[in-house]
Amino acid sequence: MRTSTALPALVLAVGATLAAGPAHAAPGPACGDTLTQDTVLTRNLTCPSGDGLWLAPGVTLDLGGKVLAGHDGGSGVVGPPTGDVTVTNGVIAGWRTGLTADDPGYDPETGDWVELGGTVHADRVVLRDNGTGIDGTGRLYGQRKIFAVDRSTLRGNVTGFATTGGYGSFHRTTLRDNGIALYANTGGVAVSRSVLRDNDYAFSGGGESGISVTSTAVLDNRIGFQAWFMDSVEITRSEVRGHDVALDIAGDAAYTMVHDTTLTGNDVAVDVHGSPFEVRRSTFRKNGVAVRSAEDSWPEAPFDRTAEVTGSTFADGGDGLVSQFAGMKVGGNTATGNTGRGIHAPGAQDLGGNTASGNGTEPQCVGVVCTPAG
Repeated sequence: MRTSTALPALVLAVGATLAAGPAHAAPGPACGDTLTQDTVLTRNLTCPSGDGLWLAPGVTLDLGGKVLAGHDGGSGVVGPPTGDVTVTNGVIAGWRTGLTADDPGYDPETGDWVELGGTVHADRVVLRDNGTGIDGTGRLYGQRKIFAVDRSTLRGNVTGFATTGGYGSFHRTTLRDNGIALYANTGGVAVSRSVLRDNDYAFSGGGESGISVTSTAVLDNRIGFQAWFMDSVEITRSEVRGHDVALDIAGDAAYTMVHDTTLTGNDVAVDVHGSPFEVRRSTFRKNGVAVRSAEDSWPEAPFDRTAEVTGSTFADGGDGLVSQFAGMKVGGNTATGNTGRGIHAPGAQDLGGNTASGNGTEPQCVGVVCTPAG
């Protein structure tokens, strides 16, 4: 009869494996590591010094629902100068900068700028209690990283997002309880379907920057949007409520656009210090002042500077529209039930269709002809 030695050999192999015990999981990344492959954080990681984790191009860091905690210095996660990376599903807290990208500047060997580009994606990340939640790396009038933030929260940071020369987009994201939620200097920010609330400033422009806000709730910040020289603020289909000043547009050549938006319960909703602006099809209710504009601060500008307020409603507040901007286009507006002035726009270009009644100051309209509101 034929016998086999395969079975005893197999039994010995299995026995040896069992005797060796279970395999130990590989340790997770350590503070200061550079990750060159997709990584999942399996435990909270606290770094007492230096930076947290560096990412090579193409890498995804899944925080695994864990906390990457810092020490009020360093950066929590640092992306590469070029290439795309993703950070997802967890908390980055307690750093000088929560999330940023490396910018080496000049190459000491060639004397040329090191290339800067690509996108840092942040999805379902909480950035809290940092000096700056996200530092949007960029260069003045030059190359930049793009920071694309989705379904995330920036809370309790001195500054939520800050960039000089860079660009950030925020979608389905909440920025709350920050000193400044969004700051840009010669950079840009786009916000959609998000919430900006309970910040000292929702947005502050440092000059030659811009922000576009779409389908977003901007609630109970001290100042909503502050703009300076050649900044632009564009707000569309949004709700803006409960500010000392919702839009504080202070700089020469700044540009403001408010379309199809509701502004309610602000001490001053739109305060334009002599810069061009445009308000269309928007509703102002229960504001101390709905729209206030000084005279054109640069009447001899070498380019067209116009202002327009059309198709809007000013109701149940203090003053409705109060403007000294000569030549401002005013048409199709309604002012009712304000305790002060309805429409006061001496020197305006009357486009017709304005109505007003029940405002506390007579005449109901100055600078344009108004029919009684029905």
